[in-house]
Amino acid sequence: MADFSLLFPKILSSEGTAYENDPTDNGGCTKFGLVLDDVKQFTRDTIKNCEDVKKLTKDDAQMMYKKLYWDYFMADSINNQSLAEYIVDGAINQGKPTITKYVQQIVGVTVDGLFGNKTLAAINSHNPQDLFNQLKALRTDKYNRIVLKDRSQSKFINGWMNRVNSIKYIA
Repeated sequence: MADFSLLFPKILSSEGTAYENDPTDNGGCTKFGLVLDDVKQFTRDTIKNCEDVKKLTKDDAQMMYKKLYWDYFMADSINNQSLAEYIVDGAINQGKPTITKYVQQIVGVTVDGLFGNKTLAAINSHNPQDLFNQLKALRTDKYNRIVLKDRSQSKFINGWMNRVNSIKYIA
């Protein structure tokens, strides 16, 4: 079974720890790679803004990534560590519904963008390396389509491709 504590340092390595608010980044203000929408979703109690994102600590980030992404994909129950990491990493960067649909398409369950027990079971019964490789191809294609649609996003393509290639499949 997969273990979140093995992924979190990789997230920090990919995302960085600094606060950023690049006006050309469609994600908006970020810290530890968490965007304002993540902070709002996690806290739910008050309206948050970029100042709240600036105040995030490493412990805050760890809790948010675990709850919002790892737990959403029930990743503790995914049999292969690198596959669990790749699914969660993809969701962090491309969104949970997008990655869920990609996974559902690959494993042959209803493609509805909602992750549940049927999708989890299909993941664990599918060849993990095949799923990893197909997911990698879909993630790469998505980044390329983003740049083709909006050239202003091309400055991010090298970072995105580094991200796609940062997690290696291990049986």
